[in-house]
Amino acid sequence: MKLQLGEPPTDADPFIYFMESLKFSGAGQGTIKLYSTAIQDFLQFVKKDPRSVTTQDVIDWIGSLNSRKGRSRVVDKRGRSATIRSYVIAVRRFLKWLGVNVKPPVPRIRSPERMALREEDIVALLSACRRLRDKVIVSLLVDTGLRSSELLSLRRSDVDLERMLIRVRETKNGEERIVFFTSRTATLLRQYLRKTQDKESDDAPLFNLSYQALYKLIKRLGRKTGLTWLRPHVLRHTFATNAIRRGVPLPAVQRLMGHKDIKTTQIYTHLVTEDLENAYRRAFET
Repeated sequence: MKLQLGEPPTDADPFIYFMESLKFSGAGQGTIKLYSTAIQDFLQFVKKDPRSVTTQDVIDWIGSLNSRKGRSRVVDKRGRSATIRSYVIAVRRFLKWLGVNVKPPVPRIRSPERMALREEDIVALLSACRRLRDKVIVSLLVDTGLRSSELLSLRRSDVDLERMLIRVRETKNGEERIVFFTSRTATLLRQYLRKTQDKESDDAPLFNLSYQALYKLIKRLGRKTGLTWLRPHVLRHTFATNAIRRGVPLPAVQRLMGHKDIKTTQIYTHLVTEDLENAYRRAFET
């Protein structure tokens, strides 16, 4: 869905107006945060009216992003090159909205390798969990494909144990959706909710964790089980791959994952190439 941002103002701060337009047009919180950070960084760099910037100004800014080191806010968990690309796209859209015609190079990045866990890996991860809460988190991520931010935004009242589903209200694209979980996760969730029911209200967070704490938890479990490359998003990849392997139609996987474009969902089909090869060999070489 293309956001309708309207016309830029003639007598107001274009940055503030642009950000308000993003919010009103239905952009997700992740998009709003990215655009805000990128555009502010650009404006602080050029130190001029954005209506007067040139392509060279943007190129110089990109160069400054590439040269920054250490704890620069430009370097985040997605990696420097991916972040810079996202920043450039955000600034270019802001300038286009203002009617500024610039054509800076947009950094290209290689598509990241998407890995998924095998069933025995999932069993090992669950066995490695010392706390019931941790086991619930791993099982839930594998069953639903939730993004980390979505998992951490869940309230206890969002969980429907009877129908084994969760209402996800705070999503990347701003559209509420429903995800489902298995009987394994239902059993764990029931135990977890019963154990904590006297301490929390129904409107309390399901998991009182920061993203950093969640990331460290999953990394620690990965090291314990020999999966040194494990991170929360791998569990999302695992859900998508397992769903496709088990015959869930791609449009249904798209809805469950919360993807706007089915092309994003299609990237997971390459993870089942081994399955296709095995099926082919059985059919034609036996």
